[in-house]
Amino acid sequence: MSDLNLFQQLYCLSMVSNVVSQSQGSEQELERKMKQELDEGLPKLPGQWVTSWGPRVFKEKNPTSSEGGPDNVWYAAVEKTRKICVVSISGTARNSLADIVQDILVQEVVDFNAWVKQWSSSKGIPKPQTGTPNESTSSTTAYCAKGTCLGAWNVLRNTGTAADKIIRIDQYLSSLDKSYSIVFAGHSLGGALSPVVALGLLEANMVGSHDVKVLPSAGPSPGNDKLSLDYAERFPKTPASATDYQVFNMDYYNALDIVPQAWSLNPAQDRNLDNILTKILHLGDEVDETGKLSVELAKYISGQSKVQYTPIPGQMFTGPPTPEVIHSWKDVKEVIGREHVRAYWDEIGITDFLIHFERKFRSA
Repeated sequence: MSDLNLFQQLYCLSMVSNVVSQSQGSEQELERKMKQELDEGLPKLPGQWVTSWGPRVFKEKNPTSSEGGPDNVWYAAVEKTRKICVVSISGTARNSLADIVQDILVQEVVDFNAWVKQWSSSKGIPKPQTGTPNESTSSTTAYCAKGTCLGAWNVLRNTGTAADKIIRIDQYLSSLDKSYSIVFAGHSLGGALSPVVALGLLEANMVGSHDVKVLPSAGPSPGNDKLSLDYAERFPKTPASATDYQVFNMDYYNALDIVPQAWSLNPAQDRNLDNILTKILHLGDEVDETGKLSVELAKYISGQSKVQYTPIPGQMFTGPPTPEVIHSWKDVKEVIGREHVRAYWDEIGITDFLIHFERKFRSA
């Protein structure tokens, strides 16, 4: 593992936030398991990466029950010689109804800037409220999917549980020496939450004077065109000449992954729902009708928002070719899973590190 470059290390830290995604347990039990995995895994990376805040596991219902999986998981790790702090936010967990809500609650939207204006280092983060976009505001106001905002709210409002870190993640980041740069990272659902969390904290001036970057991958569109523009203005492509995974502030996505295609209805955009059945999944008669109904339902939900979902700027690669024809839902699920997880590991060159966690990652 000693030959992994910095970006490969950052993507490893991003993916590892999903290590308990298939597990069940209380918040405390899952945090203990997550910490054990981090303590074992991080020393295998080059440098001196250590967990510095968390890990935090949040369960919306029955947090003390040993049944049920996590809803959101996040942690921070630092490399003291390079002065880097990574905040890694997990993707969708297998047994989490709350995660499903965060994924698909897109028909309701939140006035993002109005919400962020209420954020406070001293008073915390209020619960996001549903906005009411109309023709005059749908393109001039930054709207974010309600589900994405609820996920960001979970990450931002909960304190750590370690005795010396019973503070929110923003409070921890503000306490870091100003020489540290901060990277918000996440895959899948985490690829939507990390840009929103980073943008909100910067707009609310809640991370001090730190240099802040974002490393999202496979993220669905979190909001409308104005939100995407605001994000791009705050977080330009860095470095501007990058052509592969070694880039900050862009959603790194596989062109054959269906998740980043949500929730845009505009076929002119590089990621949109039409791509799922025209460019990615070539379905046989056995599954074609259900596939079409699924995409039409996704389009309907997106359209109900009254805003034009627009992906944040992205950096594309193309994963392994999908079959010419897919005849069963079992094969559909296998293709979707391969293009959404393993294709990224292989393209970035981090499979050898993450293979240890593969069974636990499958639902990320």
